Amino acid sequence: MKTLRRRLVLTHTLVALLAVLLVALLASGLILRAYRELIRQQNRNLQNRLSMALIDYYRQNRGWADVDQVLAEGLAERTLLEARRVVLADRRGQVLFDSAGILAGRQLPLRLRNLGMPLHALPRPPDGARPPPPVGYLAVLPDLGGESDAFTRSIMRMVLLGSGIAGGVAFAVALLIARRVTRPLRRLTRAAHRLATGARHEPLPIPAEVELAELSQAFNTMAADLSRQEDLRRQFVADVAHELRTPLSVLRLQAEGLEDGVEEPTPALFASLREEVDLLTRLVEDLRLLSLADAGRLTFAGASLDACAMLERAVAVTAPRARQQGITLHVACPEAHPHLLADPQRLLQILGNLLENALRYTPRNGSVTLRAFPAGQHGTAPGEHVVIEVADTGPGIAAEDLPHIFDRFYRTDRARARETGGSGLGLAIVQRLVEAQNGQVSVSSTPGKGTTFRIRLPAATDVVVAQ
Repeated sequence: MKTLRRRLVLTHTLVALLAVLLVALLASGLILRAYRELIRQQNRNLQNRLSMALIDYYRQNRGWADVDQVLAEGLAERTLLEARRVVLADRRGQVLFDSAGILAGRQLPLRLRNLGMPLHALPRPPDGARPPPPVGYLAVLPDLGGESDAFTRSIMRMVLLGSGIAGGVAFAVALLIARRVTRPLRRLTRAAHRLATGARHEPLPIPAEVELAELSQAFNTMAADLSRQEDLRRQFVADVAHELRTPLSVLRLQAEGLEDGVEEPTPALFASLREEVDLLTRLVEDLRLLSLADAGRLTFAGASLDACAMLERAVAVTAPRARQQGITLHVACPEAHPHLLADPQRLLQILGNLLENALRYTPRNGSVTLRAFPAGQHGTAPGEHVVIEVADTGPGIAAEDLPHIFDRFYRTDRARARETGGSGLGLAIVQRLVEAQNGQVSVSSTPGKGTTFRIRLPAATDVVVAQ
């Protein structure tokens, strides 16, 4: 299996190498083209100079006698001409001199005659007049074999050398980049393996690259959530065991007392037994409700409900207990009763849990107030919702406890005494039931002044009824 690091190194190296080769080949082609054009220009200049010298020789000697020896000696002294081929022919095309020794004594080919320059001993006539016949032909040919081949080989060597150096540099840079890119990924892989084995996750360092930083941050968040969920699971098991142990222990002790004859089967004893059984039943039912909510299997019969009427029903159920504790219940509603869309039984269960929680923590002579109003009033965010508030005058909730108040089995009393609270599932059930009906629940509290739970549920599309 090819690793990402190897792919990155090969890709970067090949791209850089191909770019360098392409640029080098284009540059070498332009250089060779310019070099050939320079050679041709030099040949033309040399041909002009030689033609003038040969015409002077022809005029002085009245012919081409011994011109081959003169040319051979003259060319040998000029290093500039060593790489050029000079061919001279008389007026009939008979080759008098060939520096390459190939055409000496032979007829000048038509191609070379066309490439060469005709030599005129007499001055050129005015424009329009017929020129005199040439006394010979001179061709200076670019010898691109030796010099050009050597120059081309040197260019290719430079191209290959430069490509090799560029490829080495590209490979080194690609290796560094690939190592820098894959290091966080390897670190992430090792962290994932450690997490899979159950080891404690150490937060990954955040790299400089934005994408890798986002990936590392997301993994750290996921690992922290998994760790928190694992802690909650352990705490959940411990809390369930604790909540079950107490009523089961009471039932066992009372049953053993009856069996041993220590306890008499009085109505008070049976009432105590029934209370413990009811406690176990409520705990099991709450756990069942939460499991159904987690699985998305709760059913709701949504209907348009008068929010204030639902508050009155919830208060009517809780009023006897509130009177026993010396707590006053209030229902505050606007003249135009808002209507909301919810399941009536689930809404009563939500209000019952919130009232149970408020009565548990509100002291004697305190009060609990229930309000219902359209969203946008009393400082709430506007929208097509109805807001229900349950506010008490209890001791309030500490700031560090507020983020966890809806966690299962979470209680501000770390000792989990039965006298100071329930099982810790009531508010978790409230949150699940509200969210399952497309609503939101929140809490605000001021220590020493009280706590307010706020529920936002969708408003009913039918009209608000005035009362």
